[in-house]
Amino acid sequence: MQPKFINFILLIFLAFISTAQEHQKCATDYLHKKQIENNPQLQTKLQKNEASLQKFIQNQYFNFRSTEEILKVPIVVHIMHLGEAEGVGNNISNAQIESGIQQLNDAYRNVNGLGEDMGIEFALAIQDPNGTSTTGIVRYDASGEPEYDSDGISTGSGAGLAETDLKALSKWPKDQYYNVWIVSEINGNDGGFGTQGFAYLPGASAIYDGTVIQNTSWGDQGTVNSWNNLGTTIIHELGHGLGLYHTFNVYNEADTTPSGCPLDTDCSTQGDFCCDTDPHLVSSSHSCDTAEINQCTGTLLGNLVRNYMDYSGQECQVLFTADQKARMRGTLLTTRKSLLISRALEEPIAACETPSVASCVPQTQSDGLNGNYAGIEIFEIENEIMNSSYTAYSDNGYLNKTSECAVTAFLNPDSSYKVKILPAGPNPSTSKVWIDYNNDGAFGSGELIFEGSHSGETSDSTTFTIPNTAVQNEFIRLRATLDLSEITGPCYEPRYGQAEDYSVYLYTPSELTSQKDKYNTVHGLSVYPNPAESNLFVHFDYSGSYEGHLLIRDLQGRLVNTSPISGSQRITKNIDVSGFQKGIYNLSIQNKKEIITQNFIVK
Repeated sequence: MQPKFINFILLIFLAFISTAQEHQKCATDYLHKKQIENNPQLQTKLQKNEASLQKFIQNQYFNFRSTEEILKVPIVVHIMHLGEAEGVGNNISNAQIESGIQQLNDAYRNVNGLGEDMGIEFALAIQDPNGTSTTGIVRYDASGEPEYDSDGISTGSGAGLAETDLKALSKWPKDQYYNVWIVSEINGNDGGFGTQGFAYLPGASAIYDGTVIQNTSWGDQGTVNSWNNLGTTIIHELGHGLGLYHTFNVYNEADTTPSGCPLDTDCSTQGDFCCDTDPHLVSSSHSCDTAEINQCTGTLLGNLVRNYMDYSGQECQVLFTADQKARMRGTLLTTRKSLLISRALEEPIAACETPSVASCVPQTQSDGLNGNYAGIEIFEIENEIMNSSYTAYSDNGYLNKTSECAVTAFLNPDSSYKVKILPAGPNPSTSKVWIDYNNDGAFGSGELIFEGSHSGETSDSTTFTIPNTAVQNEFIRLRATLDLSEITGPCYEPRYGQAEDYSVYLYTPSELTSQKDKYNTVHGLSVYPNPAESNLFVHFDYSGSYEGHLLIRDLQGRLVNTSPISGSQRITKNIDVSGFQKGIYNLSIQNKKEIITQNFIVK
């Protein structure tokens, strides 16, 4: 073969590669396949999730098609810049971030009227994992990472910093926030053709979950490319994050016809799992021509080229379908339901009182801090998601949440509760949980309430009973520890995992109905139900007419509710506490002569 001919062939090959990269703008399929190859357990997990989702959709499909409540998804955006000033270069402006959020909401609420209204909205978080105010935008200077500085993030198929290493630099709990990383490059593409973003399907490991987008593909201003400024990349990737596949999807390599088309014998278990998107080839959808013939069905491509989950140009992508709506809403109500009850979109509250100072503070050893980490993905008591940071890498191996009312468990002594831990990695691990029942700052042998064993990303749980000898009407410490090695005790310093401390408040009926002064007995003050979730009823008796006020204060003495109260004989008030943060409150009824008080709990 002559050298000129070799060069000619090479040019053809390079042209083919360039064209392929241009259209492979989403790396989700590649990463999905790679994850399954590296973690066979994931395939089983995803299959279970899919079966649960299909069953849920079948039972709720009619409801999905009607006008339903808006599902709000809290987002945190991590801007992984290279040391630039805010609003310059890779450190994109808040305005550019907000324009991307607007594009998402316009698409998912079907503002153009061309498809289905998903009834889903996205909002930047206003409360961070520490319970303080936030814009929902985190700026991280990653210029100290040489591989990221030169080539951005790597999916494993190109140059750059390993994906897990970059995400570990800045990440919030995935059960409370949907994480989005804005990056400088993907696989060293310098903002050009090739991968523009990628996302993980629900059920992915906590160290991966979320969406990655180049800053040149986010929003409609600033650094965004003119050929990618309609928001279709982020709309597309968030679709993956909420359970959608590509419209041309082949779920398993064997699920194809001889022509390479996805099988279509059962649209609910093949292709993209949506019966209103016909099977088609990705190569058929590079134009906006709805009259083009679908090579897989012999019919017109129609709205397939207008679907956000296709690979057509951004001018073409304008709609979602009814079945895609069912999948995304179903995903939010099942696999990602914790996002809907997250406190990320609630105004922060003041801190609770803290337990006794801990006698020891475990710190993860160097193995965990050097990137070989493990952690707790979800920690629950009685189905209350406490919180988690997921990895030792991101919190130096110890998480202290004892001062936060939002993640405090309010429990009753001499009662039984369920505790559950879900690890954030595929490796076998163990976990232990203690409660400092005597509130002395240490954990004795009788204060171990849970020993868990995890084969991978599988939860373990048990039921424990709080002894009536425990310190009551005080905040006491709970410690949860997870590691890949044996946990020897409450002061054990994990090699790869982490320790997390929370508060537990043990309340008693006597505290809640306590007659704090003589007036309570005289007037027969009654506050119920206690604890309350929505409506709180207040009754008291008074001989003659009464004119005064009802006041409610939090533990810090801040007034959170006040209303006039008047009447005679039997006086009744109904107070809506559904908007109150979880915690203990003091209710007082007072006039010029006297004050009557009682505590109550909002759970």
